[in-house]
Amino acid sequence: MSTPTETETPSETETEGGTRLSYETRDRLYHLALYGSAALFSAVILFPIYWMVQNAFTDSQTVITEFSWLPSPETVTLDNFSVLAAGAVPRYVINTIVVTAGTIVVVVGVSLVAGYGMARFRFRYKESFAQFLLLGYMFSPIVLGLPLYLIWSEIGLLNAQIGLVIALSSISMPFAVWLMWKYIQTIPESMEESAWIAGASRWRTFWDVVVPQTKPAIVACALFAFAIAWNDFTFAQILLPSQESTTFAPGIMRLIDQGGYTSWGDIMAVSLLMTVPPLLFAYFLQEYLLKGFEVRTR
Repeated sequence: MSTPTETETPSETETEGGTRLSYETRDRLYHLALYGSAALFSAVILFPIYWMVQNAFTDSQTVITEFSWLPSPETVTLDNFSVLAAGAVPRYVINTIVVTAGTIVVVVGVSLVAGYGMARFRFRYKESFAQFLLLGYMFSPIVLGLPLYLIWSEIGLLNAQIGLVIALSSISMPFAVWLMWKYIQTIPESMEESAWIAGASRWRTFWDVVVPQTKPAIVACALFAFAIAWNDFTFAQILLPSQESTTFAPGIMRLIDQGGYTSWGDIMAVSLLMTVPPLLFAYFLQEYLLKGFEVRTR
């Protein structure tokens, strides 16, 4: 039995050309490619936000006439944010807050009751009904918006913010109901049975036992509804044609089309206003958000 003249160490491997590449080198190259790809992806995602912030704090004339990757102290100004208190912009912001708050209340309230009913009651075709709920995601807002425009105009909900709340809730509800249904299934039924033995009604048990334990799912549903309502453009553009009742995104677009705003500094300032709240909500509530999206099996 012949012994090999060369012993290949476990930390090395031979390439096709005969050169040796250690595992440490391969690991470094892998991490270099991984971190380089992550940095490139982050730069592509964050650059528009950086550009918006820079232009929001830059003099409007400088934004048009000069190009700079970094702001200079001479051009930094807060004058662009004066637009937030002028003209129709404050009304758009208030309308957006009202619609968003209404959508969150409707989505969270209905999904809690519906999710509890699906998790605790047995009825025929429950699985089919749950799958049927997801059919709402097959249709884009533009497809649903045109029929809703005709229906809302007939029943008097056109240019009414409650009509927009109903429309936004309808596209947020399927996911919220599914999330609440799966989350409530993780709550032991024995806790409710103990409350029933103590004399509590089903409604009291639901309110005192189930609801406190579904806070992560409530936060997740609320953030999901918030994101859809706060960033909505299509439904608001179709269902709120009036300039007085519309929300932020279509309202600003209409002002730009009508020549109301030609300053890029002002546009970046109001865009920054619409971007900051979702980021703050997601950052401070991310712990509850991640817990709410967890689906555990019993």
